Amino acid sequence: MLKHLNLDEMVALLSPWVEDPKQRKLFLSIPEIAALHPRVVEAHEGVLAVQPSSGDSASKVRALVDESNEVDRCHDHLARAVSYGIDTHRELCLAEEPADTARAARCDVVQKKLFPSGLSILNASPLAEAGNTNRIARLLEDEPEIVDLLKSIPARGKASLLDVVKRWLAKGRELQALERARTELEATKATTPTSKTTIQSARSQWFKIVSLVLSNLEVSRAPARDIEIIRGPVLRASDRAGKRYATTRPEGAPPDEAQRPAPEPSAAEPEGGESGDLNELP
Repeated sequence: MLKHLNLDEMVALLSPWVEDPKQRKLFLSIPEIAALHPRVVEAHEGVLAVQPSSGDSASKVRALVDESNEVDRCHDHLARAVSYGIDTHRELCLAEEPADTARAARCDVVQKKLFPSGLSILNASPLAEAGNTNRIARLLEDEPEIVDLLKSIPARGKASLLDVVKRWLAKGRELQALERARTELEATKATTPTSKTTIQSARSQWFKIVSLVLSNLEVSRAPARDIEIIRGPVLRASDRAGKRYATTRPEGAPPDEAQRPAPEPSAAEPEGGESGDLNELP
């Protein structure tokens, strides 16, 4: 019984028709169902949207969090490299004979401007770190003497400490973009209700279009093997779901309206009272 399938099964059954290139090509090669493919895609996207916990938005959020953590790790290392680089250069200036106290003092000034609270900023949120790098970018524009000092301090290879600062600021911009994308994704998820009505509507559309596909395959002249590839998994899953329902329902208890067994789709009367005419679909 199609109506006994759960959301995970519904998603899994239509995924090949929509996402697998070979099955999609096969589906479109059968004239009796080819025109239904756009509606199949809509039905698949509908149940995906109401699938609890394992939806696409949840995986996207996890991916953004993982990427943000990696960018944040690199951001922190670069910030420390800048701070330690200035301190190292200051100590080298003081170790000269005679000591270059003027340049060492310039290092102190730049250090306090770049890191007014020391490295405590690295314990802040990614959004706060991004805001801090925006502040530093404006500081470099307003005070070119800071740029000159950083450019004169050698770093790894042929790079200067200014190159390290530029990489640091770039990571700050990445953090900001990732946090914005995450906020927008979570806001969309939070404002998209998955009420019982929404779920029932998505399931209803799925039942209608799948029933129509099965009904049209009954009269298709396509090779039997092609028909079986499309239809077989749905019929087998439907049969298993019906047996599962019969096993889990208390003995003697009448099925409620939401789970009352529906007649198997046929060429004459697909599930939901739909005929084989695509134009009659809502």
